[in-house]
Amino acid sequence: MQEQNTNILNEIYQASSMGIEATEMLLPKVHNEKMRKQICSQWQNYEQEASKAAQMLKKKGSQPEVKRQPVKKAMLWGSVQMNMLADSSTKHLAEMMIQGTTMGIIKMQKQLNGLPQADGESRTLAEDFLKKEQQNIDQLKQML
Repeated sequence: MQEQNTNILNEIYQASSMGIEATEMLLPKVHNEKMRKQICSQWQNYEQEASKAAQMLKKKGSQPEVKRQPVKKAMLWGSVQMNMLADSSTKHLAEMMIQGTTMGIIKMQKQLNGLPQADGESRTLAEDFLKKEQQNIDQLKQML
């Protein structure tokens, strides 16, 4: 059970870290004020979720797995650059963010489904993460 808790919390930490990186890459390219506010809001959510997951891991006697994935980061950067060169409109940016957020939701849901023995606290944090991500998608849909 402890390992399942650690796995879920590490997934939250990793997903939040990826969200932080993605929003930081996108923010300088955003000129629409509504989109800028949305991205800043998502960035704050990712910061909070990463912090909560790290605190819970520490409380359980573990540390967040810090995966240095330069290839993944380079692929993210390249994808952002190419997509923004092709179309830098707010609609296209919203679509990109929805796609990335959806991939995170799918990965997190798989973790939850695959780790049924995780405790309520870890599962609740993951479920809250999923709710916030769905809310982000709902906000972004308004910009399509």
